[in-house]
Amino acid sequence: MFKKLTLLFVLLISMFSTSLKSQHTEPFRPGEFLIQLQQANDIHAIESAFQKRGLAAVETISERFHIYLLTFNNKALDQQLMLHDLKSEKTVINAQSNHTLSLREGDELDSIPDDPNFNSQWSLQNTGQGGGTIDADIDATDAWTITHGGLTVLGDTIVVAVVDGGTDKDHEDLDFKHNWDEIPANNIDDDNNGYIDDVMGWNAYSNTGYMPDHSHGAHVCGIIGAMGNNGIGVTGVNWNMKVLPIAGSSTSEATVVKALSYIYTVRARYDSTNGQEGAFVVSQNNSFGIDQGNPDNYPIWEAMYDSLGRLGVMSAAATANASWDIDVVGDVPTAFATDYMVAVTNTTRADKLYTAGYGDTAIDLGAPGTAILSTILNNGYGTKTGTSMATPHVAGAVALILAAADSTFIADYKANPAEKILMIKNYLLQGVDTLPTLMGKTVSGGRLNVYNSIELLLNRPILTANPSLLHEEIAPNSTIQSDLSLSNTGNDTLTYKLTIPEDAPWLSLSADSGVLAPGHSDLIMVTFDDNGMDTGLYVTQIHATTDAAGSKDIPVYMHVTNFVSVGNTIDNSNPVIVSPNPFSRQAKISFMLNRSTGVTFSVYNLQGKRLYQKTRLMLPGVNAFYWDSDGVPKGLYFYQIETSSWSKSGRLVKK
Repeated sequence: MFKKLTLLFVLLISMFSTSLKSQHTEPFRPGEFLIQLQQANDIHAIESAFQKRGLAAVETISERFHIYLLTFNNKALDQQLMLHDLKSEKTVINAQSNHTLSLREGDELDSIPDDPNFNSQWSLQNTGQGGGTIDADIDATDAWTITHGGLTVLGDTIVVAVVDGGTDKDHEDLDFKHNWDEIPANNIDDDNNGYIDDVMGWNAYSNTGYMPDHSHGAHVCGIIGAMGNNGIGVTGVNWNMKVLPIAGSSTSEATVVKALSYIYTVRARYDSTNGQEGAFVVSQNNSFGIDQGNPDNYPIWEAMYDSLGRLGVMSAAATANASWDIDVVGDVPTAFATDYMVAVTNTTRADKLYTAGYGDTAIDLGAPGTAILSTILNNGYGTKTGTSMATPHVAGAVALILAAADSTFIADYKANPAEKILMIKNYLLQGVDTLPTLMGKTVSGGRLNVYNSIELLLNRPILTANPSLLHEEIAPNSTIQSDLSLSNTGNDTLTYKLTIPEDAPWLSLSADSGVLAPGHSDLIMVTFDDNGMDTGLYVTQIHATTDAAGSKDIPVYMHVTNFVSVGNTIDNSNPVIVSPNPFSRQAKISFMLNRSTGVTFSVYNLQGKRLYQKTRLMLPGVNAFYWDSDGVPKGLYFYQIETSSWSKSGRLVKK
């Protein structure tokens, strides 16, 4: 009987929670819909199908993601019926109403003098000023003993994007990211990135490079990166970094999606050009949203966070400025399920939860957000309060952590951005100062502490493999072994597990798991067995996963050949020489022949796909092939030189 009553109580609570969410009416723009299509050309079929239904206009929101805004001029339009019909189209991936939203600035407290006075910035160093609690801050001053921010150890200029109403583009204490490949005000897309005149960010409202003045946006920018130690005004979480402003935080959800798509474009361009173009955006700030919004109705917005996360961009989002349990009433965006967002609530100078949303599932952590001194319009300084002010502390912390990261982590971040940015998020949540008012009300149970998060990163275990790649030539129907050494070069113990894909039965390991103390190594015997296999190149990888150091893939190549010994054809005193190696465009592969023969030269990628092949009749003496790699991304490749009587292969590295 007791179990039945308990079950009934749980069901009633569930129904009550669902009822609270369903009772809230989310504001949308009548007659406007956002759709995401499978292919760009599918929009023509949509236009044709809905022309008689009153389709008035189509606007491209994101060409890359095939997202469009549809506007209907039929005043009798039933919004839900039309949405149902759009979702029924086979070419539509997502369809939703275009919702309205608003900035999340709470009530402003009394302003304070805008004199240069770091002592007034309690969120960065709380000495008890204004009746606060000593050390109720993010420990910024401790973090600054490690880094002031701005650059990675590999020299990348770190950028934080701010989607807001605009900013103060001429503020003396703000340093913005400029696109030097774009000529101002010539109405030409000089850098061919799809945006005209985006010299300093983008205006998603007007689809122009014009950046409007906006005090809220200027305040957010200053919290993240007001220039420190310059004798002017205030300092941000980062002393020396670039802020990328994007106007597009309110009125229309479609505008927000356009703004997020711009961030994706500039970061993807940075990656594809090896830092020559675009911007190294590592986090982006969203201090706006829809109170009690149901995340299920906003699939496109949430998917944009996932897309940014896969590039290594963490989104920081402000929750509602009301004492609501977000797990019960819902919220957009802070109730999104995406892993690539940090949902932030507001704490006071006394380390208390302010009047703001909470939820031990939806809201990740708290950050200072009451009476925060920062930059405002007209070279001014003032205080604002709200989750809008808490969130940029977190967006700025992501940038500061990456500035403190060692070269191993930054290299891994560039190779595996989605995985490593999630590690940064974990360090944010693990590094909090736990607070009684946040325990049971946030995922982490605490308030941001950027110094603790940096320490977690710098003291993490680090898994290294030697060699970093296994490559063996083996005669048919034989077995050979190679040594693989796994080491922990970090400062904490790690547990690892090794797996091999099922389609590589020719490879086996002497051990598939282990525990490594700092400075210790394990020797793994790797066995190659090609019995019953044809000659050729076989490619796979050993996948190493750890409890605290992410994952690592060790490429494995097995070249099965009848001519393992090539000494009788290639003079051992003149082996195959690749120059330069690494190379940037063209590699020369030279070798010695002792007789005339036909030679085939091939290049393969890491997946074993042949990218290039050429066969030539060559004379005795020194010979060479040239591989022009234009259009091929940087990375590791393999060459194979083969005749009727011998074979040789090796590595090519494009930088």
